[in-house]
Amino acid sequence: MEDISKALVYEIKQEIANRYFGFRKQIETESGQYLANLQSVDEKYAVNIAMDMQRMHCLLQSDRLFSSFLEFTGIPESIGPLRTDPRSPAKWQQLFAGMRGKGFTRARRFRNLVYNIYSLLAADVNIYRDIFIKLEEEHGDICKEIHRFYRMNDLSGILNFLREIDNTDAMHSGLLYTDNPNMAGQKLEEELRIKPPPAVTTRMPSLPQLPVLTTARPTLDTLIPQAFALFDQCKIDKLPF
Repeated sequence: MEDISKALVYEIKQEIANRYFGFRKQIETESGQYLANLQSVDEKYAVNIAMDMQRMHCLLQSDRLFSSFLEFTGIPESIGPLRTDPRSPAKWQQLFAGMRGKGFTRARRFRNLVYNIYSLLAADVNIYRDIFIKLEEEHGDICKEIHRFYRMNDLSGILNFLREIDNTDAMHSGLLYTDNPNMAGQKLEEELRIKPPPAVTTRMPSLPQLPVLTTARPTLDTLIPQAFALFDQCKIDKLPF
């Protein structure tokens, strides 16, 4: 009879451990994929936006004009290094490789290049925003799964139950075993509790959608003549306009 009782106790413990750690492994896998996607977006799409903004900084030349452009777009400087050295030939070569403004006059080529860079920026921001929303939904789903699991499986109750059915070896069920004999109560519960992954905003700032080019043109057209005039003193050869 004692052997049957021990076997039943073992089976109960094993079932609890399998349920808990099976779910934990699933959540850790989903969280790992979420974090990998989050890092990929931060490394790829945020870099694209930062490069677009550096191009615009080169074209506007002045920090004052670029600050006005930043205020118009609402893009925070926390997304990456948005400013560069607009008087560095190496930066121009790096940022504008293969790009050239179209038009019969230099002023028209400059204007069209500004329009082109703005359109690239708006497109990259849209891609970033779409992925941001998807990652927020993914993070929300993971948090809901964790909440649902604990709503259906009270960790405190489970630990108390295991202590009651075997006071001398409450946690010696293989997967629930701890090498630290002093770990108990709230400390053990905290150790076993499944924590949600960090929110999207810990790595990706939220960005507003940029106005389409036709809507943005009046603002750009106030900046373009002021910026173009600054190139009279520019000594960079082979500008892309």
